Amino acid sequence: MKKLLAGILILALLSMLPLGILAETLPEEINPDGLIISVRVIASYEVALKAPASGNLMPFVLRAGDTVKAGDTLLTVEPQKVYAEADGTVAAIYAQAGDSADAAAERYGSVLVIERVDRYEVKANVRSGYNSTINRNPYVGTRVYLRSANEKYFADGLITAVDGKNITVAVIGGDLIFTEDVKIYRTPDYRNSSLLARSSLSVVAPVTAAASGTLISMDVKVDDPVKAGDLLFTYVPDVLEPARRGRSDATSVKAETDLIISDIIVSQGAGVQEGQSLIIAYPAREFQLSGQVEEADLQRLHPGDKVSVRFEELGLGPVEATLTSIASLGSDEDPSQFKVYFDFIPPEGVTLGMHATVER
Repeated sequence: MKKLLAGILILALLSMLPLGILAETLPEEINPDGLIISVRVIASYEVALKAPASGNLMPFVLRAGDTVKAGDTLLTVEPQKVYAEADGTVAAIYAQAGDSADAAAERYGSVLVIERVDRYEVKANVRSGYNSTINRNPYVGTRVYLRSANEKYFADGLITAVDGKNITVAVIGGDLIFTEDVKIYRTPDYRNSSLLARSSLSVVAPVTAAASGTLISMDVKVDDPVKAGDLLFTYVPDVLEPARRGRSDATSVKAETDLIISDIIVSQGAGVQEGQSLIIAYPAREFQLSGQVEEADLQRLHPGDKVSVRFEELGLGPVEATLTSIASLGSDEDPSQFKVYFDFIPPEGVTLGMHATVER
């Protein structure tokens, strides 16, 4: 009861003071001449991270709201792969990682050449063999047996094409010499009655591998043995900018500075085109403050004004900020609201989306 009477007495005495003295006596926080603006931490600008090349995105783990460090790999476009189509030996390579596959193909006809393990074939006419119904009616896929004319060298064979009485036989293994004439038999005992045809060896065209775009990697060397299905090289179907050519991470999207991910525009495995926006992000420590003031308060604010910012929820002391701009267009409300923006140096712990109070 005594405390209540004391409070009433103090209020009565204050009411008797002149207004000027009362204004000086009241704390600054409740000074009616002060301007208080509720603001929110926003990014100073946004960054669009784009696809470095065309292709399909490899699996990734990235979510809106993640903070990433400078140099982190965020997404990777999977290069297209070229595989060996036959067993053989790499005979020639006309381009390396970072080179134009189109330039190599234009000058040499391909990026890479493989000499087949079984590089010989025989083109013959069955009229040159023993005259029998079975010999005159060959089938594709028939296993045959080859022997040199001097009967010193041998190989197996497979009929790969039939055109009337003309046949093509792939030579498999063996030790036949290119200059030798050969005889082709239906049976491995080389009986005269099974002689299909006589002819000479010819060289099968080597296997070529071509592409269009920029080579990302060359995975073999000249004289390397390869099996059908082995990886030869990778490429993207784009002319990459010079700074990316020949780099092992040429198809990766990396953070150039610390970032906060705002939005991921694509999904896992999606096909993308070079230059397509994939991620929207904000710089991790370059913030602004944004708020609104009524039109009646605009005359009290000018770009360059210094203000005090308080982050009450964090328990931080006041931080200085500078008014940078006032929107020229107000809202449709009555009274109209105008956006204002402030630059400041964010204290530790302040991040996007936080609220604060600006005092002018």
